[in-house]
Amino acid sequence: MKALSKAPLLLPLIILLNSCSISSPLAQTPPPSPSPSPAKLPPATPPKPVPSSIKTSPSPATITKHPLKVYTTSLNGTTFTAVTFDRRDHKLKVLDQKQGPGSQFTSASEAASTVKGSLAAINGGFFTPDGQPIGLVITNGEARGSFNSSSFLGTGILDAQNLTLSSRKNYTKSSELLQSGPRLLWPGQPLTGLSVKNSRPRSLLIWDGKNHFGIVHASSATLQGLSNNLKAQPLPDFHITHALNLDGGTSSDLWASSIIPGGGITKRSFFNKNVRNYLVLQKKKNTPVP
Repeated sequence: MKALSKAPLLLPLIILLNSCSISSPLAQTPPPSPSPSPAKLPPATPPKPVPSSIKTSPSPATITKHPLKVYTTSLNGTTFTAVTFDRRDHKLKVLDQKQGPGSQFTSASEAASTVKGSLAAINGGFFTPDGQPIGLVITNGEARGSFNSSSFLGTGILDAQNLTLSSRKNYTKSSELLQSGPRLLWPGQPLTGLSVKNSRPRSLLIWDGKNHFGIVHASSATLQGLSNNLKAQPLPDFHITHALNLDGGTSSDLWASSIIPGGGITKRSFFNKNVRNYLVLQKKKNTPVP
């Protein structure tokens, strides 16, 4: 009984002791360590383009060729009729009459008719009263006449094989050649002794020093007047650097086929005389006809 009477006192004491007991704190998980910063990498290099297996070559430079055509223009009272062309497409043939003037043909058009594919023709160099050429003439590799080393009428050389104009001091012998004169225009050289008298029809050759060439008839001019007009550049789209006089007066004779733009013309005097030789214009092989 006595034991039971003490029980109510023990229960509150037990509860009080439990409430005053010190509880161990729970173990705390430490915060995660900060992750190390990633190493800084150099900027990425863009990948090199893979070369294409197809190689493209640069487009070729445009090649300017002078078109075959006939000019007609006037300057200081002289009318110029010129057949101009590109020597890469066309050539000149020396047509000499071995038996003398008029022995085979009597005009530029008639001479041209004997050459296959002829497009134009003009009278050539000077000749003596008995029909012998004044200066050297070479046709098909056959030389006729003799080299003119001193006369005013032999200061220039047409190399028809390579289609160039040169002086007799520096010319190259070729299979097609005609010696004539005087030179009317020449780069870097003052030309003296050109006559200021005897205005008459003239035949001549012109060249730009490169690939453009021309055969020309001038209606009437003195040699000095002709030279002055050529210096003034009378032809549009053609810069003349060289000009060589051919036989003139009643020998002048230019014919151009109607096939050529602006062609279908003949320029010769009514009292035209027979001449020794002609220059005939032809297209080169594989050059289309205009």
